Amino acid sequence: MQKFNFHCHTNFGGIFDGKNTAEEMILSYENKGFETVGISNHCIYSKSFENLQKSSVMNFFDLEKLIDLHKRCFENIDKCASKHKIKVLKGLETDFFMSKDWRNAFEKIIKELNPDYIIGSTHFIRSKDEKFLYNLYHLNLLPSNTSQEELDDMVKNYWNNVIESVKSGYFTFIAHPDYCCQFNLAIGKEWDDLKHMFIEALNTNKTPCEINTKCIRLNGNPCPSWNMIKEMIKKEIPLLISDDAHRIEDTGAYFNETEDKLIEYGCRVRFDCL
Repeated sequence: MQKFNFHCHTNFGGIFDGKNTAEEMILSYENKGFETVGISNHCIYSKSFENLQKSSVMNFFDLEKLIDLHKRCFENIDKCASKHKIKVLKGLETDFFMSKDWRNAFEKIIKELNPDYIIGSTHFIRSKDEKFLYNLYHLNLLPSNTSQEELDDMVKNYWNNVIESVKSGYFTFIAHPDYCCQFNLAIGKEWDDLKHMFIEALNTNKTPCEINTKCIRLNGNPCPSWNMIKEMIKKEIPLLISDDAHRIEDTGAYFNETEDKLIEYGCRVRFDCL
């Protein structure tokens, strides 16, 4: 079984969406025989958040406040790690945005924080200009008169954003690319071309992709789907397993079952270089 996990969350500062402290998460992985754990709380910045009707406390439009929060979080992780033998890394799960402002801000974030690794993720459907952002967990905020065509355009922008996140070269690996499917978006065959384009981007840019077992806990299937994973295996895209745990009960969940599937499908290329 893979003995590391680079994607999990804590409740630091009462802001991040984990349920446990860094100390509790580290101890849980250590007790389950993991050799390395990376803690990767959300790093989500966009100027558009300032004008949203509702936004999570994890969504920042004040760049300095975001950087300060993560600095304090990293200090807390280092303090907790000093008490344990397991190797502990500090990462960021960063939502990618295509605007020039975001890129400039992101480069400042990386310079200031110097994380061990960066996970690329997309949690928002959006307008092309990014003025309208709807977190997948807040789809109820979509205007009631939103047409199917308008919704499809926002989902297309979601997929284009995922693809561009790969092409940016910013990320150590990509997280749950088809997460929107968990919310019954982009589930028909008409979306296959965009999914293939994403996989081609991974292949061209030599970017690893995680197999997110949190989605197995939610509905029995990983993110990305097994069909996408099979295509990645054929192209020898490096894969790693992530539990995306937000609480100690889910650390290492479904790793063994996922390993068995990867053997069954003939996976030979894995990511493990941190």
